[in-house]
Amino acid sequence: MSGGKIPFFPWSWPWCDSNGLPLRPLELFLSRKFTFSYLILIWIFWLSDMTGPPNNCHITGGGYSCIAGIWPSDLVDAPVRFFTSLLVIPFFHHDTPHIIFVTMSFLVFVQSFEAREGAIRTYVLFMICLSLTAIGVSIGMHIGELIYPDSEFIRSGFARNWNGGSAGMFGIIGASSHQARKAWLVPTIAIVFEMWNHFINGIGTLTSTAHIVSMTVGFLLWGYWISSHSESRAIKEKRDS
Repeated sequence: MSGGKIPFFPWSWPWCDSNGLPLRPLELFLSRKFTFSYLILIWIFWLSDMTGPPNNCHITGGGYSCIAGIWPSDLVDAPVRFFTSLLVIPFFHHDTPHIIFVTMSFLVFVQSFEAREGAIRTYVLFMICLSLTAIGVSIGMHIGELIYPDSEFIRSGFARNWNGGSAGMFGIIGASSHQARKAWLVPTIAIVFEMWNHFINGIGTLTSTAHIVSMTVGFLLWGYWISSHSESRAIKEKRDS
């Protein structure tokens, strides 16, 4: 993000650089190495049928979906498997609407962030937000089970595995708030969308919670980065000017 004033919305066309100039194919790929590599991989896995149902799946003998998802109970019962799974879960999706949603969102939000901040920062932030969210929500489920041991809602959360890139993607959306002229604008839009997604579209409470938690983590982490690094403080100064 160089020169001029901070844009009202922090989003770019997926075929242009951060200043809106069209790029040649190789330049385009190099400017979004993480975004395009990720999308290629998730569709290869999806079209190869390397996934499966989230429920009624056992850790052994249940197919790829059993090793490509987070099981919240593993945080206590098998922590090594839990933390290892964090590296795998972004690349597998349970159903067609989910992978399409992630694909479209990457082509709007994640690639825009990457065009400004680079592949390494984007990937690291994506994984940190996804990992902290998975850990935080899993801890919350374990605490909830202790308080409400007979809760069918909590039991259903433990009975399935969780995967996909939407949680990490929401972390990037939260971070991109600091690339907009008004930092509150992007979170407001995301929260309104998630309310629709939950109350009208019918997405589960735990999934919506994970999205909002990740967005909050991304917002706070990138806000801290901006306040701690001179190259990013310039962005904040532009917004305040």
